[in-house]
Amino acid sequence: MATIREKLQSAAAENTKLSQTISETAYSISAHQQSENYVRDLKKQIAAQEKELKEVNRHVDKEYKDHQKYRDSHMKRLAYKLGGKKLKFEEEATREEKEWLDAVAMQLKAKKGLEALNTNLAEATKSSADLHAIVEVHNNARRELDALYKSVFDGPTPEMQEEDAKENEVKEAEQKFNAEQLRLSTEKQARAILGDADMFLNRAFVDIQDAKSSATMDAWGVGGTFTEMAENNALSRCQQHVSQTEMLISQAQRVQPAIRHIGDMRIAQMDFLSNVVFDNIFSNMAMRDRISDSMRQLTLAQANLQKEVAAEDVRVRDAQTEVDRAKSVLDTKREELQRVRAAAFERLANGEEVGEARPPQYAVEPPSYQA
Repeated sequence: MATIREKLQSAAAENTKLSQTISETAYSISAHQQSENYVRDLKKQIAAQEKELKEVNRHVDKEYKDHQKYRDSHMKRLAYKLGGKKLKFEEEATREEKEWLDAVAMQLKAKKGLEALNTNLAEATKSSADLHAIVEVHNNARRELDALYKSVFDGPTPEMQEEDAKENEVKEAEQKFNAEQLRLSTEKQARAILGDADMFLNRAFVDIQDAKSSATMDAWGVGGTFTEMAENNALSRCQQHVSQTEMLISQAQRVQPAIRHIGDMRIAQMDFLSNVVFDNIFSNMAMRDRISDSMRQLTLAQANLQKEVAAEDVRVRDAQTEVDRAKSVLDTKREELQRVRAAAFERLANGEEVGEARPPQYAVEPPSYQA
């Protein structure tokens, strides 16, 4: 089995080449990000300019029609002549023409501005694409260097106990990060389900309001059979939406047991005998009261659901904080490990013992990681 020194010697040339590539292309990361920001800003400006140009085009069309209408108005010209106001007619005609020409000038300015923005966008897009290609070279070199380090140092290296210790720290940090990431995914899933439940509960509340409105009309003898049908349909929709809400709440609770029940939501339903066969003002008023009770339950359920949504938002934020913290620790541990590994190549290049431990001096930063 090859010793760590032999592995380093075998990989030294590749390490030098990849490290040089990483150093020469490091500028592309921030440059590409800046370029992308510029492209997004130009697109926003173009959208605003296109909107403005549409408004200007409409203004030009209006002014031209006014100008043309005034210029071609023989009856108005005749009236001014007969009234001895020919000069006034010509002044107003000139004013109409000036307003039209001013609008055309604005239109031309907007078009030129839009053309300039589109030219800038084309150039910025090409520049961003060129930078993206360099970023890919940079990232590929980092990945290749990482793979090279892994092939050389992965597993126990008795000659380099510090490297083994750093490698174990990375593994522990990875386990912590993965656990926190799983927790965050779970909380986000629960939050998404609660969002769906809130949507269906809002629909149910709209339905119960419609049902109450129809019930009120029915109690006063307005609408007859049509009103009763509308009331029944609204209650049926409401029940369907409440059932969907209850199913989603149960689903969210399975994902996150801390989510509490939001309360009973019993939706009043029309009784065929009471509300159709023996329809009268008393049965109608009783039905309206039952609908009001259902509305109160839905109102309370909405308030309770909002509390659960707020509580889940807090859990999502806390989980995100822990993920960010774990990610920071993992990145730090990985960088420390890569520094130890890079130092081994430096010691080899300087003719020193590979296992010697001294603070490394870097011409090139080791590859960073994105989890």
